[in-house]
Amino acid sequence: MLGGFILIAVQTAGAVQFQISDATEFSKIIDTNAVFTTNATINSQIEGPVWIPNGQFLVFSDMGNNKLKKLDPSSNLLSDYFLEPSGAKYNGNILDWQERLISCESGSSGFKVVMTTNVAVGTSNGVIVSLVTSCNGLKFISPNDVCIKSDGSVWFTDTGSDSGIAPGTSGYQPGYYVYRFDETNGNATVAPVITNGLQRPNGICFSPDETKLYVADDGINWNMTNIMGYNVTSSNTLTGGTIFCTVNGGFSDGFRCDVDGRIWSTAGDGVEIFAPDGHRIGKILMGSRPNNLCFGGSEYQTLFTVGQPNVCSFPVLVAGAVAIRRLAACNDGGRLLVSWPAPSTGFKLQTADSLDGGAVWSDATDSPLVTNGLNEMSLSATNAAEFLRLRLN
Repeated sequence: MLGGFILIAVQTAGAVQFQISDATEFSKIIDTNAVFTTNATINSQIEGPVWIPNGQFLVFSDMGNNKLKKLDPSSNLLSDYFLEPSGAKYNGNILDWQERLISCESGSSGFKVVMTTNVAVGTSNGVIVSLVTSCNGLKFISPNDVCIKSDGSVWFTDTGSDSGIAPGTSGYQPGYYVYRFDETNGNATVAPVITNGLQRPNGICFSPDETKLYVADDGINWNMTNIMGYNVTSSNTLTGGTIFCTVNGGFSDGFRCDVDGRIWSTAGDGVEIFAPDGHRIGKILMGSRPNNLCFGGSEYQTLFTVGQPNVCSFPVLVAGAVAIRRLAACNDGGRLLVSWPAPSTGFKLQTADSLDGGAVWSDATDSPLVTNGLNEMSLSATNAAEFLRLRLN
């Protein structure tokens, strides 16, 4: 530091510029010689990118035209993915642990979180299932962004964007809150989990181990956003609520974690990256404003951004943290039957005999069989301790 200021190195690779605050950490995640690509340009407000592994393409929200759009990055072909017939706007999107599309419907015609399946590309023939439409008998103001926990619970923010409805309007929620929706044993429940301390909750994301929930508060001003960190208890309640990091030079509309727990956040004219302890690693300068981002590609090592007006991609050196696949195991006639929801594109079952720092994980040699919506694999039972995990290929 010099006179209270942090010296930031600025490097340029072709059309890409970087602000580097922590050179050691930056070199672990970004190749400064990598090529930045503008995949498509669309004159609309675009949000909520999500990678579809079963097909290897990107889906994002075209809010200005009430559509979901599809981008094939291998050819940069842009097409309609799904037409929203009700006139509601899709905003934030994510896949659940069965790779179903979960979306926030926002704006003046949408006040709910929905699941869309069986999409015939470019039509309105998909099946829309309303997951949650109200809480305590009151409508939401405008659901914005969403994340999924490995127990199947859906967590989402209501920031009121584009609705024109003030908090406390008759029939609507009294404030801009964060909610948790549980769909278990046919007894669906929704509960507000954050009702104070945030002015406008927007982006939302779990840490890879799901012990932390991060929420962006965009209500302070448009040039600075605090990303708040909360502790997640075993009963899915939250404690704490402190500033994890501050995004400068633009608000944090959307962010995601990588597999090591770093946060990658949109930030005005680029993407800022923060370490798991909250210190700033650096920034990718893009020139145009990105609204939201996600990780994708065959190994989840491509960073996709969407904003006005571009859809862009940039290769990185670390994989994004995607939805955790929940493992179940039982005794099956002297063998160990392991199962997890299908599909689970890009994941591989691995085994190890310990969980210490020197644990050696090996790929299971067999391929799973799909039965009743589950991947199932039968393993030889042993008397020794054995640990199992699903990991990206």
